[in-house]
Amino acid sequence: MTLAPQSELLDHKFDMCFGHADQNKDGVVDAADILTFAARVIAAVNEPFDSPKATEMLRVCQNWWEGMASELDTDKDGKIDPLEYRVGMRRLVGSKSSFDAASRPVATAIWKLCDRDDDGEVSAREFSAVQLAFGTTPENARIGFEKLDLDGDGSLSVDELTAAFHDFYTSTDADTNGNWLFGAEFQTA
Repeated sequence: MTLAPQSELLDHKFDMCFGHADQNKDGVVDAADILTFAARVIAAVNEPFDSPKATEMLRVCQNWWEGMASELDTDKDGKIDPLEYRVGMRRLVGSKSSFDAASRPVATAIWKLCDRDDDGEVSAREFSAVQLAFGTTPENARIGFEKLDLDGDGSLSVDELTAAFHDFYTSTDADTNGNWLFGAEFQTA
């Protein structure tokens, strides 16, 4: 397995995602943080917690945590610290098949939650609820959606969302569209 190239931009993105995952801000990520993250996304889209979509999101995030803990928690203390996260993410994103296996279920569960009217499409309004939950401004949520809608059809597909995850976590290009996954462009300075 290869490692992703080291770059200030990737480190910045990994650190930002670690901050999103560390829901209680205690400096480590554990199972409770990941389930709290899932609950935050479920609440952001106003999905009832006992619905099939919410149940699926919680199940996927539990599996996501178990995979992350297995791969990133090198000291096996049940917690992932920032250095374990950076090093582990570099290893994970160095293998496209491993990264896709880890990220696609999460992207799919988020996409299903966003599809509020179950029409098989995620509109800008539907997706912005998730971005706003992460502190994105409404204007950046709008721009972010436009950047992630690769075919310009006015909706996000699971494939477009998965591509955004991949671009965000792997690209060292500051101008890649995937850098708008959380609604804001990332700069190295």
